[in-house]
Amino acid sequence: MTTATASVQVDAAIIGAGSGGLTVAIGLSQFGKSVALIEAAEIGGDCTNVGCIPSKSLLHHTAHQDDRLASEVLAKVRERRDSLRDHETEEFNNKDGVNMVWGRAKIDAVDHITVTHADASTTSVVAKHIVVATGSRARRIPIEGLAEDRYLTNAELFEEHDAPGKLVIVGAGPIGVEMATAFRRLGSGVVVLDAAPRILPLYLPEASAIVERELTKQGIDVRAGMVAKSFDEATQTMQIGPLDGDATAEITGVDRVLVAVGRVPNSEDLGLEEIGVEMERGRIVIDAKGRSSIDGIWACGDVTTEGATTHAANAWGRRIIKHIIAPPAPAGPAPLHPAVTFSNPEAATIGEQPEEVPSDVRRVVVDYGAIDRSYTDEVGEGIIVVDVRRFRGTVLGATVVGPRAGELISTFSLAMKNDIKFSKWYGTVWPYPSYSDGIGKAVDLYMGEALPNIHREFAAWAKGKVGRLVK
Repeated sequence: MTTATASVQVDAAIIGAGSGGLTVAIGLSQFGKSVALIEAAEIGGDCTNVGCIPSKSLLHHTAHQDDRLASEVLAKVRERRDSLRDHETEEFNNKDGVNMVWGRAKIDAVDHITVTHADASTTSVVAKHIVVATGSRARRIPIEGLAEDRYLTNAELFEEHDAPGKLVIVGAGPIGVEMATAFRRLGSGVVVLDAAPRILPLYLPEASAIVERELTKQGIDVRAGMVAKSFDEATQTMQIGPLDGDATAEITGVDRVLVAVGRVPNSEDLGLEEIGVEMERGRIVIDAKGRSSIDGIWACGDVTTEGATTHAANAWGRRIIKHIIAPPAPAGPAPLHPAVTFSNPEAATIGEQPEEVPSDVRRVVVDYGAIDRSYTDEVGEGIIVVDVRRFRGTVLGATVVGPRAGELISTFSLAMKNDIKFSKWYGTVWPYPSYSDGIGKAVDLYMGEALPNIHREFAAWAKGKVGRLVK
């Protein structure tokens, strides 16, 4: 079961053994389906090897560094990463119902894949269902004059054996902000650049502002609205400036440059276009069941137009399992994907929260400082922002910045999936003192504002409903 054969016939072939692919393989095998799991590199994909696992291990160990050297911390991160990868590899090489096939896949037809192995031999895989879960890789951008040995993406970052004296991070999204936090703790001088006028541009401005202020307090130099223009190797100096302008400043003594400006889907050379799969900027377009435009071809994770996180890949993987096992089952709405940045402080968000609040939406804001647990833990700035449809009480979105934000956002995720109205949360007992007590304060604020003004709440909701119907 663990070695490739000349020909394999299965119920489902999964291309890619990252988070989404592993979820589908495990799920289908548990339902008695025969599975071929095809992988060209390493089990666990980006998440296990160069993403979630090493980055969160690094954040953990740098938060509890004690007197360890940076080199010792980085070595520990690699050890933890390698241990998990070895465990997953052994598990799937010996898993009942899963035929592990190592090599590069090419889809020749809707039910046929040719896998080319490292020794150039091939295996023919015939399957009723093909699931593409090949993930993505870091987007590389050219920086004039920058030597290759100074240029890092997440694929190379965790192979560094010591913390650089000065690290420039190009990109202030979740990866950039998290690694700024970790390497500053390791003792590096850290400068963060981003073309956008603020860091974490997909979060509410007030959330981004809090994180930026806290990063600055930690000694991180944040330069929003700036990009790398060029690099002088002789002086180790980077020229920076606005995206649509000339260089206006410089950063001296740069040892390494981490580029974290987005992801590129691993969709090329799979044969997708040849068999007519609809694509959008290199990503597979899927419907609410996880199906591509070609019957029998499914997809999940970063290679699709839906979701770019490990938990999104897992969610869509479970959806695919459901609809392969029970085809008539209704798809329902697409799963909600919370997003979390594990910086210090953590930032998390879910749903839609426009900067301009519509008239039929009540925005509830709680200062993290009002939570007694924040007092006992001497927490800096933080915030909870909840958007609720007036009168109806439907939770539309939430943002949390502060300790355990990644845990608190799950409460909103569960409530939004099951349409639990915010008024129904009233009377819930939150443990004291805990950060979740902040959610209780948000509920109290909402009820205190909404109940005395119920007639106006109804009028605002009704007006907004008419406006949405007109649109």
